[in-house]
Amino acid sequence: MRKYESLILFGVLMVVVFVMPELAEAGVVKSGFENKMENLQQKFSTFILPVMSVLGLVIAAILAATGNENAKSKIWFCLIGSGIGFLAPYIIGWLQGVLN
Repeated sequence: MRKYESLILFGVLMVVVFVMPELAEAGVVKSGFENKMENLQQKFSTFILPVMSVLGLVIAAILAATGNENAKSKIWFCLIGSGIGFLAPYIIGWLQGVLN
């Protein structure tokens, strides 16, 4: 009985693929969600990360100017974060190339 159920399921699947070929392409073509996520990633990595990096550096510089004893470590963290923020589009592109 199990063999017939799997054959029927396979037959229904093949009919669906031949009748509606766009379903077969669904795994290859990007969906609307993927496009939205790519746009969000692009805006995040090209605008938001660099702006936040610069703001962090400004705040760390203000802390250093006011004599905060932890300002030096915050500046280093901001510099590392800024490097990652400005290089994020290239890092993401490299990771996507490695994973694909």
